[in-house]
Amino acid sequence: MSALGLMATGGGTALGSSLLQFGLQRSAADIQRSEAKAQATGEELAAKARESDRKSRLASALASQNAMAGAKGVAAFEGSPLSILESDISAEKNATERDKFMAQLRSDAIRSGAKIKERQIKTGASIGLLGDIGKQVYQIGKGIG
Repeated sequence: MSALGLMATGGGTALGSSLLQFGLQRSAADIQRSEAKAQATGEELAAKARESDRKSRLASALASQNAMAGAKGVAAFEGSPLSILESDISAEKNATERDKFMAQLRSDAIRSGAKIKERQIKTGASIGLLGDIGKQVYQIGKGIG
């Protein structure tokens, strides 16, 4: 049987199947990357929401402290009340910076992991395709010789 005859029978089908599998694996890698990108973006948005919540709680605490100081006849922005306000503001700033840093680390790790996984899947797809083509070439060669 000639090489063309073999390709027209089972060889062409096997090669077509290999190409289809290759395409599917590459698509899976792209989907993996997109999902990780969405997850990383979600992580960053969650950090912003937590920051907003902290600032809201801080504003509420500052208002309460100001009201209590005023009820006691003490000016809110001097002495002990001022120290409490400054401490609360400082704690919120530290918590926000820490949260931003940790969220960035998590989102970077998600993106990096996705890139690695994508490369692994695409490399595996390429290796599989090359192996299948090699088998087809070998089978064609056997059919000719």
